[in-house]
Amino acid sequence: MLRLCHSFVRQEDWTKAWAATNVVLNEYPDSPQALYLLGVILRRDGHVGLALPIFGKALSKDQSQPNLWMNYGACLHDLHLYENAMQAFNVVRSMVPDDPMPIANIAASLVQMGKWHDCINNAEEALKKDPNHEIANISAGFAKLALGRWKDAWKHAEHMYGANLAIRVYNDKEHEEPMWDGTKGQRVVVQCDQGLGDIIMFSQMIPQLQADCKEVIVECAERMAGYFRRNFPGVTVKPTLKDSKVTWNQDNSVDAHIHISFLGRFYRNSDKDFQRKAYIVPDPERLAKWQEYLQQFPKPWKGIAWKGGIQKTQKHERSIDLDELKPIIDLPGTTFDLCYHDTSREIVRSGFDINDPHLDLSDYDDTIALIAALDDVYTVTTTVAHVCGALGRTAKVLVPQVPTWRYAYRMDDDGMIWYPKNSVKLYRVKPGEDGWTNAINRAIK
Repeated sequence: MLRLCHSFVRQEDWTKAWAATNVVLNEYPDSPQALYLLGVILRRDGHVGLALPIFGKALSKDQSQPNLWMNYGACLHDLHLYENAMQAFNVVRSMVPDDPMPIANIAASLVQMGKWHDCINNAEEALKKDPNHEIANISAGFAKLALGRWKDAWKHAEHMYGANLAIRVYNDKEHEEPMWDGTKGQRVVVQCDQGLGDIIMFSQMIPQLQADCKEVIVECAERMAGYFRRNFPGVTVKPTLKDSKVTWNQDNSVDAHIHISFLGRFYRNSDKDFQRKAYIVPDPERLAKWQEYLQQFPKPWKGIAWKGGIQKTQKHERSIDLDELKPIIDLPGTTFDLCYHDTSREIVRSGFDINDPHLDLSDYDDTIALIAALDDVYTVTTTVAHVCGALGRTAKVLVPQVPTWRYAYRMDDDGMIWYPKNSVKLYRVKPGEDGWTNAINRAIK
């Protein structure tokens, strides 16, 4: 029966794998092999917190299996227990010293801990064993971006983003177009299915792409269509990203495609390549609407965003409990909620006087216009920070001690190299500080 369980797992037939593993465990509840398979199934289904103790119980019965240690470490990593994860990966490394996977996994934990140089050392060791190793390339790329080693970092771009992106092809199979390689004078499609913050940040390179191409077509979600049409004249905008099939390229005239996240390899290879200027403006009609709406409230008008990311993109580091923002909420004026997701229950529970502006979430231009109309913005490391930078307006950004790469590279003006000086200003949690209190107090001085 165990062989059958293994077979179902290899085939990724998870329903049958679950049923077969359950049969084995009902008869042999301490079977380390069956416990291991159960852990694999649970982790695959996203039940990481359940998988971890299952792997732990299996290890209490058998500590000789590298795959068991590897999956145990992977669960610890998924739960952000990076020191413990590295201990497990080091056990695997000692068992199979020629295998690049445990070394790459160590690099992956180090990048999440902000130990950029150590990450690169381990990632490059793994890449010597396997130059195409996905995790090693991803870890090396993000660590190099955090250190501002731009040109070197973009060499890993397809690994950093490719595994998470559905790269679309616009011509039919007979005329399938390649990824853009920098060839000038072509008709190029830019795909925008990354997070909103990254789309806004990377879009600053669209005018440079336009200068090199015969035509630039931006394929995006409907909510970003107005943003691209208004801010990048001459770009052809296709809000069809959510469509399962492209129907507007019937003549197979696309020469190449490129994901917006890959543009840095052509236009941001050293610090001097960053133009550090504002490059977007709000929709005038929406701006006027929000300016009229805000008149009913006492000034200054301040927007706050305290939620950022999801579980796999460091939500625990990029979000703040609303109660911790009391010093900002208590500042004179009126406070408005800029969070993208519904926070109404949290606001009611807090008892704070925070206004919900009822943003039109189907068109991100509405949020951009409100942000442009406000007097002050306080935000965690989320899309709001990128909007402020792109507008060239002031924002005070609360940054965790170990941020994502976008906020890791340090500028003399405490800003972000992607945006103008005196726009976004980063208030970092410093080593030894517990929580956000000190960073918040620095931001309101």
